[in-house]
Amino acid sequence: MSLETIWKKLLKEILTKGHAHEKDDSPLQEIIGVHEFIPNQFQTPIYLHPEEFLKGIKKGAYDIRDYPMSGESLYDYVSSLDDEYIIDGGDFVYTYPNRILQYNTVDLFGENILIDQIELMISRLENNSGSNRAVAVIYNPGLDGVAEDIPCLQFIQALIRDKELTLTIIFRSNDAYGAWPANMLFINYIGLKLVDELRETYPGLTFKGIYYNCSSLHIYKTDMDAAKKIVGL
Repeated sequence: MSLETIWKKLLKEILTKGHAHEKDDSPLQEIIGVHEFIPNQFQTPIYLHPEEFLKGIKKGAYDIRDYPMSGESLYDYVSSLDDEYIIDGGDFVYTYPNRILQYNTVDLFGENILIDQIELMISRLENNSGSNRAVAVIYNPGLDGVAEDIPCLQFIQALIRDKELTLTIIFRSNDAYGAWPANMLFINYIGLKLVDELRETYPGLTFKGIYYNCSSLHIYKTDMDAAKKIVGL
């Protein structure tokens, strides 16, 4: 099933089976406890290099019809994983790349450190292809415990089984209309990047897809009419 097909299926499910809810004074309709497998559809028969994936996004090859983000803007979002992020000592504004690549924490000696969780995941899998420990966390209690705006994506785990890498992800909250496709392309890019780094150790390794889990998948009231039009309601 294609990314577009899954997206429209989820939109329709929210619109027809979801329940009204108000979050931070923003009315929405949601479904709770969503689980989906999203196959990697962006590979030429066996393998697609992550740079080629980015080029395709930039050219609009993977644009999703009726989705408000496309081409250059979608490329900017997905390729942000490759940007350089420097965390200042002042106010912390999260992005997924800096939480993944520069996780701000304290080591056993009480020293403040920044952890590249992609490197950590790669190291664990290089040392043990069957490892269940290749994980990245996004939520940081020390920073998010008192913050109003906290990350929606919480957790990423990479597994290798039968020469295929899969990612399991958990969202505490996800905007199905405005954010979902871009989020999935971003996660897909992480999968392709991991495979690219690990193929020297595991020749023939491919990215199978994403096991998606979300506590609250929703459409805001302001986007309801646009979402209905997309799915023909």
